[in-house]
Amino acid sequence: MLVKIKKTILNTTFKVLDNLKVVFSNIFQYLHKKFLWGIFSFIDEKFFKFLFVGVLNTAFSYTIYAILITIGLIPNIALFFQYILGVLWNFKTTGLIVFQNNNNKLIYKFVASYIFTFIINSILLHILLKFINEYIAQAVLILPIALLSFLIFKFWVFRE
Repeated sequence: MLVKIKKTILNTTFKVLDNLKVVFSNIFQYLHKKFLWGIFSFIDEKFFKFLFVGVLNTAFSYTIYAILITIGLIPNIALFFQYILGVLWNFKTTGLIVFQNNNNKLIYKFVASYIFTFIINSILLHILLKFINEYIAQAVLILPIALLSFLIFKFWVFRE
């Protein structure tokens, strides 16, 4: 009985994810090709999707970072927990929505890429903290780390 319930829940979850993928793909295609007379059409469609998904993922991750700083954690420890909490969610959203890839075996490459970007982010954060406060320092690093992440995901993790 429990196996049947588990299977039903998993099947339902996968159907919902597939439906969300279709909805998001249609929205992104419209925004990329037709919104504001196609002003975004010069941008690689996958990168456009990555930016949108990245905004959602970044808002989630930065909120975690800010909360952890507010409760008293030091910036690099807060950054560490931010990365841990965001990896699984980001793997699914990036894999499904941006790269149309549902291969869970790629989680190892995804995690390795996050470890790499964490190290780069942490080093740069440490340097910036000498000049600006911890909130602004991490905010400044969001876009460069996002660009680095996209390139790693596109050419290594989810390459076609």
